[in-house]
Amino acid sequence: MSVIDIVILILLLLSALFGFIKGFGKSSMRRFAFLFALFASYFIGIPIARGLMATPIGGEWLSGLYLGSIPSDGVFSESLDGLSSQAQYDLLSEGFAQMHFPAFFRGFFISGAFDVSLDVKTAIASSFSYYTLILILFVLFLILFTIILNLLFKIIAEPILGEDGKGIVGRILGMVKRVFFTSLQLLLLMAVIVFVDQLLIRADNFVLHDWLFNDLGLGKGSFSLGRLFYDTANSLLGWISQMGD
Repeated sequence: MSVIDIVILILLLLSALFGFIKGFGKSSMRRFAFLFALFASYFIGIPIARGLMATPIGGEWLSGLYLGSIPSDGVFSESLDGLSSQAQYDLLSEGFAQMHFPAFFRGFFISGAFDVSLDVKTAIASSFSYYTLILILFVLFLILFTIILNLLFKIIAEPILGEDGKGIVGRILGMVKRVFFTSLQLLLLMAVIVFVDQLLIRADNFVLHDWLFNDLGLGKGSFSLGRLFYDTANSLLGWISQMGD
């Protein structure tokens, strides 16, 4: 077992013990309600936003508000109709670049270009409109779901979880919650380590990489906790970098 495996295992065991002792109290219920509302509003808000973009609200009115702030000459007047996906992407990327959008965010906004049947200006305006709708719906649903779930927890969950969340069910849920959040924190920490390792490699410094390679047995293909967190963090960073291409 590697050093990283031991550290991760100890932290997860300690978090499980602490969560079992503390239980799943009111503060935990509020956090859980918020997280549930966060995911629910995200998955519900996006389909509704896409539907609104096909109506005058998003496709005409909101996009029209943005059209006035986008230049009309140069690449912004280039037609996207009939072009290949790559050609459309290149023109939109150039448009966002001229609007001084950081390269990291261009792929994200290009993917939100809802209307590519006209010119670059219209496509960019539709992207702004689409993400504005998502943001508005996200906030509205987040508030609504948070209120509803907190009320439901008070009526239904508290009797099941025990006094102050310290019944047997409450303690088990408290343990699961602590392990979950500790895992997220460890994943973020591993992502930072992987990112620093990549920067050092570019500077021809392989000290950290060699240590990770030996400690996690990266060349052996065997499973371990540390390897799981490392691979997940690596995939996460790869996904983020692809969004910025």
